[in-house]
Amino acid sequence: MKIGIDLGGSHIGIGLLNNDNELLEKVEKNRKESFESEAEILQLIESYIDKFVSENSIELIGIATPGNVKENKMQNLFNLGISKLDFTPLIAKYPDIRFLIQNDSKAAAKAELRYGALREDKDSVFLCLGTGIGSAVFINRRLLQANKNTGFELGHMIIEKDGKLCHCGKRGCFETYCSIKRWKEKTKEELQLPEVSSERLVEIVKEQKENPIVQKSVEEYIEYFLVGLSNIIDIFEPESICLGGSFVYFKDIFYDELVKKLESTRCVFNKDSVPKIVLAELKNDAGIIGAVLE
Repeated sequence: MKIGIDLGGSHIGIGLLNNDNELLEKVEKNRKESFESEAEILQLIESYIDKFVSENSIELIGIATPGNVKENKMQNLFNLGISKLDFTPLIAKYPDIRFLIQNDSKAAAKAELRYGALREDKDSVFLCLGTGIGSAVFINRRLLQANKNTGFELGHMIIEKDGKLCHCGKRGCFETYCSIKRWKEKTKEELQLPEVSSERLVEIVKEQKENPIVQKSVEEYIEYFLVGLSNIIDIFEPESICLGGSFVYFKDIFYDELVKKLESTRCVFNKDSVPKIVLAELKNDAGIIGAVLE
């Protein structure tokens, strides 16, 4: 048996999987604020691990988290609200269990490649749109990886010179304009809404689709998204681009118009090879499943 842990900016998923990577049981926890400390995260993870370990024979624990992985340590955790995360003490507590620690977007992408929306394609790109924008690139079904850092941080390519400040310290990053969290914050502020759930926000945007404020918000999001997609397509020439994370819950607002504009505008170099834009099939389970995939 295996344990998969998906540690995200606004959501934590922990699941029990069998040796065929089938998800048997899962616990999910949403959070609104940043973690106060590294210790708080480790304590939360440990409590769930203890529960599953006490009831099952666990061979592998996979942890998927934002940032760069270096010797069981994560760095550049901008969207978690902390600077680093060292899993060494946690690993030491379970000496008979193997740990696998990797970037969360790369992990979710592996799950979509093997079991989800990308299983038919050789060359593909995965974008995880939530608190930020994580990403992964596959050529001939092989994950492209850099030696020094995790790499392929497509969410931090610049799409607006001297643009909005990103959590990473740069300005004009793709995720600053197109992460779902940033769009939700911007839209709620412009509509002067109280704190509402994502589900309710979707309903409000649909109800007010003729509202000029809503129309402008959606149009701007799609236009910036097309800039990012154009760069990605021209660089990697994928057969498909899979959109995951909380974007899938906003499908009715963005997806159809985004695909239509991509196909009808001349925003890519090779006009005869516009890739498929597909939605992630595994949704929030992708990170949990991908956490145990090597």
